[in-house]
Amino acid sequence: MYFLKKILLGVAVCSCLVGTARAKGDNTPYVVVEQGRKTWRTTFDKRMPTSAQQWEYAQKIMEKGHLKKAERLMLYLVRRWPNSVEAPLAQRARADMFYSRKKLKDAFKQYQYLIDNYSSRMTDYDSVLECQFKIAVDTMERRRMRWLFGGYRAPEYAVDYFEDIIRNGPQWKRAPEAQFLIGKAYQEAKELELAVTAYGVLGYRYPDCPFAEEAAWQRIVCLDKLRKEFPNNLEVLDRTLTATTVFLSTYPKSERHGEIILLRNTLYEVKARKLFDQAAFYAKVPKKAKAAKIYYEKMIEEYPKSKLVPEARQRIEELDRLMNSRVSSPPTSGKVSKNETR
Repeated sequence: MYFLKKILLGVAVCSCLVGTARAKGDNTPYVVVEQGRKTWRTTFDKRMPTSAQQWEYAQKIMEKGHLKKAERLMLYLVRRWPNSVEAPLAQRARADMFYSRKKLKDAFKQYQYLIDNYSSRMTDYDSVLECQFKIAVDTMERRRMRWLFGGYRAPEYAVDYFEDIIRNGPQWKRAPEAQFLIGKAYQEAKELELAVTAYGVLGYRYPDCPFAEEAAWQRIVCLDKLRKEFPNNLEVLDRTLTATTVFLSTYPKSERHGEIILLRNTLYEVKARKLFDQAAFYAKVPKKAKAAKIYYEKMIEEYPKSKLVPEARQRIEELDRLMNSRVSSPPTSGKVSKNETR
């Protein structure tokens, strides 16, 4: 209802304007002259009266190699005539000029402005995404402060760029690669939990892409590092085991199959050892032999193929003998009976 009122109001205003023009004897229809905001950067530049003339003039300046001045003229066009036919062309030219001048941060911003405002009027959407992708990769691989011991890398700075690219083109051919590089960036920055999440998102959104298997493997690698960093965290241990199970069921013919099996065997023994150590702890506590036996039996039941099973059975036999000896020997008191005194 609100939008209907707006439409009717607009029709009424246009009718009034046309009626006013005709009342004065002018038969020309009412035309809205587009006037956007100006920019101080173009104060001393030559400005044309129409968007077409401004676009032609800016192109000539760009062809002469004066990129900074050409970019200012394009900016004036975009702001002065934002809805003109030449506006998306000018905005694309601005972004390309920033990119050619190695102003990557500004270039990405201008490409994003182009997508946000002229996505339906662009001639080559994929090429814009490709430019943004190259900027994100360059940001991820760039070494900063090279003069100081060779510099350092900050791959996590590229994560926002990759996320913007995926939002701009979720079905774009390189969107799965962008999602994979998000996980890689977090992994190289040692943000392992974030890397695990990013790799998991890739497997969920793009399960059939070429990067899905490698992402599943890197997810296991990150979880295993977390397990070693926090050895007492049973949740991470269980998540790692689950990830290996999912990998083997999803990619049964993978070249990583042998490595996954070895890792699973290691994790199997780690979980068995935790139960074994818990049972051994109770065995050392007075009057807790029964609890120790329960945990040894639980370990044998849950992990029958563990290397600790023979030792656990031996401990159970020792506990049985200990508990039987306590039952068979009656308690003795320090008091002397009357029969003994006689």
